[in-house]
Amino acid sequence: MKWLRVLFKFVLFIPFIGSYILASLLSRLLSRDLSERRLRYVQIVSWYCGLALKLLNFKYTVKNRPSDDQHYLFVGNHLGFFDIFVLAAIKPSLFITSVDMRETPGLGLLTEMGGCLYVERRNRSNIHNELIQIRETLKAGFNVVLYPEGTSTDGRQVMPFKKTLMTAVAGTGVPIMPMVINFRKANNEPMSDKYRNCIAWYGDISFLEALVGAFSLKSADIEFEFCEPIHCHTEEDRRHVAEAVYKAVVSKYQPF
Repeated sequence: MKWLRVLFKFVLFIPFIGSYILASLLSRLLSRDLSERRLRYVQIVSWYCGLALKLLNFKYTVKNRPSDDQHYLFVGNHLGFFDIFVLAAIKPSLFITSVDMRETPGLGLLTEMGGCLYVERRNRSNIHNELIQIRETLKAGFNVVLYPEGTSTDGRQVMPFKKTLMTAVAGTGVPIMPMVINFRKANNEPMSDKYRNCIAWYGDISFLEALVGAFSLKSADIEFEFCEPIHCHTEEDRRHVAEAVYKAVVSKYQPF
């Protein structure tokens, strides 16, 4: 029964992804202006992520939903692609990801069509230009998402945050919004180690293996919580700001 469920979802997945890529390509052709193109991207990604969660029977609740009148640099824990799906469905946003993700066959195309902002985690020589890119995107009025652990994790803990990219908000007036994703149930059972490889994408697990694990689930219940916003006024604030954001996330996260 499990493998029939996985096969059925893969059959749905192929035209679903094809439709997403086609919609994104069309928006690129229709939008010559970068801001207009990004606006179309975040709207498309938000709609498709919401639909994907419904197709997978993944339900989510939101605590302390932030105002739509303000945009943010969202910063939080990262377990895999489901925290991206849920946040995008809640708040249309542009996601920061790595250059090596862009270079990954298949995933690179998906992130490119989603308007992701790329940073080189393997070599920090271009950090100044990366900060400018993020800062200008925030100033243009977009929500931007940063996962400062630098990788997705296995859910046992929140890894220490890398500080540098958080300083992109300095001088923009845009607050940092800490956010936390907690998986409460899988297949109507309390979240536990039994379902770790169905939820988290970590270590040497391939994208295909992560998809198979996710597609094997009948359902999941997710809680997404936003914390109090934190302001970073200067680049020199980064250590204190990073510590405050990390403490806010850790205080709300429940390991499994």
